[in-house]
Amino acid sequence: MMDRQKGYKIYSQSKSVGMSPKDTVEFNIVFYGQKDYIFSFCTHAKLYPVHFVLIDPDSGDVLYDNAKDKYIESLGIGFDVTKSLTIKVDVVARKASEEEIEQYVGCIGLLIQYKNYSQKKVNLQM
Repeated sequence: MMDRQKGYKIYSQSKSVGMSPKDTVEFNIVFYGQKDYIFSFCTHAKLYPVHFVLIDPDSGDVLYDNAKDKYIESLGIGFDVTKSLTIKVDVVARKASEEEIEQYVGCIGLLIQYKNYSQKKVNLQM
């Protein structure tokens, strides 16, 4: 379930797409610097868990793979400088039968929320 987080705004590059368990989709998204982001995924119960990988489009390096964290559905990340990422998404469909995997198409949603880095005040004492 995707919930709005207090203090965060919905990022206009949030996505949704119809897909089957046999599909993989890629989203290319620009993340602006000096902001914290939360990625949250949702889909039909038969399609869970959602598998997502964050990839640096310049180098092709995998920066994060949620399979290493038992397919967590939400991830918080911050960027000091503006950065483009490719988010590669597929569904594992653990609760789907073989027939459903062959025939079922469901919707997957990616909610991206953001907030500016907090302004930290520094008190200097001399």
